[in-house]
Amino acid sequence: MVADADDTGLAVDPAAFVKEVEEAWQARDGAAAAAAYTHDAVVYYGRGQTHKGEALRRWPTRWFEYAQDLQIKKTYRGHHGNCIAGTWESRYTDPETGKVMLERGAELFFLRGEMVCEHHMWQHSWAEGETPANEDFSTA
Repeated sequence: MVADADDTGLAVDPAAFVKEVEEAWQARDGAAAAAAYTHDAVVYYGRGQTHKGEALRRWPTRWFEYAQDLQIKKTYRGHHGNCIAGTWESRYTDPETGKVMLERGAELFFLRGEMVCEHHMWQHSWAEGETPANEDFSTA
């Protein structure tokens, strides 16, 4: 059962929030995806990398231009305080190699009001058909 926004301490319904983010990304709508962030928001990813300011505003559109056939499914996983947790699975064609890329990722959205002020992302990407063997651990 998904809690109402009044039951979470959040200004949004957390499952509906993740669905709205998914819809913007499925539509490859860079303006809508960027509009979810506060003016001072920071996206953290990779090896100490960030998106903020104007770079954050351009990031979704740049990604959609790169991954032109992007298909993505985001799933609400839970929430606590002002944080909403989700996962995603996606596929797209790498325009540089022509390979179909698959991704799994997890993300934390920290909200101020109805907007994201801090976003943390982790992902694993691999070329379709090149999935590493199921070992005790993965470094790929």
